[in-house]
Amino acid sequence: MQTFFRYSIVETGSEKKGAERKLYDRILKYTGVFSSVQSVAMVVSAVLAKVKSCMIGPAGFGIIENVNRTTEVVKNATNLGIQTVAVPRISLSAELPDNTQLSERILVTRSWALLTAMAGMLICIVLAPILGRWAFNDAEYTFDFTLMSLSVAASSVTGGEIAILRGVGKMRNVALSQLFANIVSLCISFPLYWFFRLGGIIPALVLSAVGTMMVTCFYSFRLYPYKVRPFSLSVLGKGLDMIGFGVLLTMTAFLGAWAWSVIAKFLTLQGGEELTGSYSAGYMLVTYLTTLLLSVSDSEYYPRLSAAGNDLPQAHRLMNSQSLAMCMLAAPLVNLFMICAPILVMVFLEYEKFHSSIIFAQMASIGLLFKAVYQPIAFLVLARYDSKIYVFQESVCYILLVISVICGYKLAGTIGLGLSFAVWELSYLLLVLIVGKIRYGFVMSRQLVINFLIQGFAVMLTAAGVLWGSGKGVMISVVICVFSIFYSLRFFYIHTSFLPSFVSRVFRK
Repeated sequence: MQTFFRYSIVETGSEKKGAERKLYDRILKYTGVFSSVQSVAMVVSAVLAKVKSCMIGPAGFGIIENVNRTTEVVKNATNLGIQTVAVPRISLSAELPDNTQLSERILVTRSWALLTAMAGMLICIVLAPILGRWAFNDAEYTFDFTLMSLSVAASSVTGGEIAILRGVGKMRNVALSQLFANIVSLCISFPLYWFFRLGGIIPALVLSAVGTMMVTCFYSFRLYPYKVRPFSLSVLGKGLDMIGFGVLLTMTAFLGAWAWSVIAKFLTLQGGEELTGSYSAGYMLVTYLTTLLLSVSDSEYYPRLSAAGNDLPQAHRLMNSQSLAMCMLAAPLVNLFMICAPILVMVFLEYEKFHSSIIFAQMASIGLLFKAVYQPIAFLVLARYDSKIYVFQESVCYILLVISVICGYKLAGTIGLGLSFAVWELSYLLLVLIVGKIRYGFVMSRQLVINFLIQGFAVMLTAAGVLWGSGKGVMISVVICVFSIFYSLRFFYIHTSFLPSFVSRVFRK
């Protein structure tokens, strides 16, 4: 009996370890798929960024930042968060053997997306004079924001189709649509910037949004032919369950868009469009890095967590595993980014015009480590449609963002501006952990805490070496970066079957 009991424990432990390996293998697999596609997309984006930096300079980047951030206010106020809230319902319907409910859910999603697109376009046209004065203190931009109404409408339709692809698990289509959307944007923007310079900004933004919509619809329509009934009360009524939460999500998204708009306006007042453009370019580089790493969480992990959202122990296990994997992937990337940022600016931009973006991007990238840890945890609120907690959490988040940026820039200029984003992400991590503990009983696993502290310390040392700036500082950063890379490789070698198998095949050759 004792032997049998001992055997049962070993078997259970072996099964648990096997399940853990499969989970980390899945994370690596989808991270590799999305990262490889995103890498190609980044090359395309790099070419486009280089074109913009040569043809429109920092002032052009500043105009784009102000236009985009102001337009985002309208987008987020009218799209009802369909790209996010529709995913759990579609993913649950996709698991059923009968496709009737899935077809119905897709019809409802598309109908609401088209309705919000029309509403957003109309509101943007009506508010165009106000938006122009808010962004640039100039009524001459009224026509530009009237044209941007097409971008608002296109983004709502795109959001609905992306929700469908994510909900049914067509991750490859999501990744490919993003890649070809970037290629289309490059093909559209290049001639417009070449011939019209600053005058080509608004047409490029509008046509790129429409092009992105067409590419996404191409992939979605092939799977599910387009059917829509935006004025049918019976169809729209079936979506009220998700729209109720979407309204609250829209409120917080509106607050977020307002916060980013305030930041863009604050920086314009402090240093003109040149400062806003340098900040925008630096943040663009950090966004590339974020997208490269975390696109898998948004596209693959969120639907999976939604399916397990009502089973808290299972959800906690998924959250800890995903956060740990993302932490071990993020730290080496952040360290490499901080060391290579000057090279990236030379490749992506014009060094002479955008050298001030380097230190900002280096310091802001620290926040990616914190974001990689908290994002898988924060998704639980969305997966469970916990509206009150979501509104509270996001409201506090954006208030902290505005305070951090203003204080950071006032205290330490560009360096403080970069560090303010890192401080903001850290503050949000602490907020997510407190909410997760109180609301859902979530606690970070011991393994996650230990590895996060080790990799976090490595990132801090790399940042210190970068700020030091001398040859010794660079050497310290390189040594720490190498340690971080090998530490993460060791972790995945132990906890996955993919990496040992890959290594053995390489050495056999």
